[in-house]
Amino acid sequence: MDRKGMIHLYIGNGKGKTTAAIGMAIRALGWNMNVLFAQFLKTTSTGERNILDNFPEKLLFFRLIQRHSKFLWNMTEKELSETKEDILRGWRKIRTEIFSGNYDIVILDEILDCIQCDLLDLREVLKDISERPAKVEIVCTGRDAPKDFYEAADYITKMGSLKHPYDRGIKARCGIEY
Repeated sequence: MDRKGMIHLYIGNGKGKTTAAIGMAIRALGWNMNVLFAQFLKTTSTGERNILDNFPEKLLFFRLIQRHSKFLWNMTEKELSETKEDILRGWRKIRTEIFSGNYDIVILDEILDCIQCDLLDLREVLKDISERPAKVEIVCTGRDAPKDFYEAADYITKMGSLKHPYDRGIKARCGIEY
């Protein structure tokens, strides 16, 4: 079956962007497709990693090696600079995997936040995504996307938070938010 890969954006301040991307990964696995699931800016243990690691023949779960596990806004200038180096090094590895032709779907979880925070260059990432092998479906998540991504996207889904327990001081819960 010849298929043209499309670009999906899951954006917004609401919960569910990563969850929607995981749903797409599971659907693809159900149809015997190969998936690359890359996570940016996540350094702690998560339920999605625990389950997706169980499909090594069909899914590569790639989490960038980052020297610092703090939130960006809590980092010093030196830590931010090192994080930018780490993310760029990780992107270059992911880019190689995208161009390998081994994957039907590539999920770039929180890559849009990396771009918005100037940790990755918008033009470089968009160029790489645009020049990928024709069959590769791309999913990008993050709070927002630059205008150029809106124009390149085939699907844009915005998740908005109308109410969230965090607003009442309730921290993220294992198995629900991570």
